[in-house]
Amino acid sequence: MPIEGELVVTLTVAGGRVARAEARSDRPRIAGRLFDGRAAGEAEPLAGALFAICGRAQSIAAATAVEQALGRAASEPVRLARETRLAAEAAQEHLGRLLVDWPRLAGLETAVKPYARARALLSPLLASAPGATLPQAALDVNEWAQSAVFGVSPADFLSLDSVNGFANWVRGAGTSPASLALAVLERHARLGASDTAFLGTADASMVESLAAHLDADPAFDDAPHWQGQPRETGALARMASHPLVADAVETFGPGLAARLVARLLETAAALGDLRTGRGSRHGGARHGDVGLGWAETARGLLVHRTRVEGDRLAGYRIVAPTEWNFHPEGAFVRGAAGLADDGALEAAAHWIVGSLDPCVGVRCEVIRA
Repeated sequence: MPIEGELVVTLTVAGGRVARAEARSDRPRIAGRLFDGRAAGEAEPLAGALFAICGRAQSIAAATAVEQALGRAASEPVRLARETRLAAEAAQEHLGRLLVDWPRLAGLETAVKPYARARALLSPLLASAPGATLPQAALDVNEWAQSAVFGVSPADFLSLDSVNGFANWVRGAGTSPASLALAVLERHARLGASDTAFLGTADASMVESLAAHLDADPAFDDAPHWQGQPRETGALARMASHPLVADAVETFGPGLAARLVARLLETAAALGDLRTGRGSRHGGARHGDVGLGWAETARGLLVHRTRVEGDRLAGYRIVAPTEWNFHPEGAFVRGAAGLADDGALEAAAHWIVGSLDPCVGVRCEVIRA
């Protein structure tokens, strides 16, 4: 049974502007109660069953955490199959935002049928088994994306290196995401920008440091931080060094336009990884007797943490991307501060929320002082 919960964002308006923005996740904090005491082998299927969104990433992070706690390592065929599933899931999640959710926010026609086609093409890759090779499936989804998403090959899109080049792509691609990009550039390019630092891409050192914080702070899951600061996680944070993303941030700030650009680039990169079999979207580490598994999901960094005591899970914790991006002093709160109460405030808030892509439903409340 899924347990995602709800995200409540509250905007307090004074003097015609948002004086304070808050985000509160009602996601049940029950990982310990649900996982602790179960057999170690149950973690992987349980995580996939409980979390309907990014379920494959949840399962992979859980399995990796258990392996690390037991002092084991996945075989290379297992690791590669996991990377394939993660790349396919990231592409599917990004495409859902680019083809359906964000066009709806922009008042554009949604591309529901093309998205359904993408899901069908990604299906065999999402179920990739150890040792399986699926070159035709990867080729098929790349060819579909060239026609329906990019108007050029994903590799050619990845080679764009400036906002001017991106603007030329927007004018010439003739695809639904290009129409979306035009709407964002014309209306909302700077919306939601903040000075929140980027988390970047996870590695063992980072995750071990997070484990120490989890050990020391029982509330770390609710408001995670890195090197003393809240951080933005997700496509923009991971792609910040790409020349096009760097130029978008320089031109528009780290808001809607930059996040859209980064999401498009990550989609192209994920599709390319499906063809080449490369990718580095998950890993594991050990901190004392604690096993850690992480996955870079479409929405950002996901970490599972557990011990195994007598083949039973103990001390299970999960840090999800939503808690990074909707931290009490994080990207949403800072990005929504100062918004004008101009008749479109709730729409602007939903745009910012959507650009940070929480893994829960959202309810927006406006309080006018």
